Amino acid sequence: MKFKGIIGLLCLLCSCEVKQEDYSEYGFTDVSWTRTTESDTEFLSLWSDGSFSYYCACGNSVNDSDLCETYSYNDETKTIKLNCYATTKDMVKKIKIISVDEDKLELQFEDEIRVFEREK
Repeated sequence: MKFKGIIGLLCLLCSCEVKQEDYSEYGFTDVSWTRTTESDTEFLSLWSDGSFSYYCACGNSVNDSDLCETYSYNDETKTIKLNCYATTKDMVKKIKIISVDEDKLELQFEDEIRVFEREK
């Protein structure tokens, strides 16, 4: 076990190239999406490099999303999986894409459908 840790540390120190995701072919990336709720406006961004943010106009993260900095995407299942360094009881880590077009992104967060519009 120590040997693997040493190799990982050496790669880090030697600046070994780490594979970076590229999701630029998907229409939901590199767009600022917004959703208006009864109490606030939410802002969702899924960047083509795999980075992620989800917060409200008040400045707080939505669903503890500040614990998640990146995501992975499976095109076969149309599922976004958030990569989080910690989790909470009510956190949603898997999000299903229902539909996406130029102006609208419809996502399923467990039992809730959330519809976002392209930020204007």
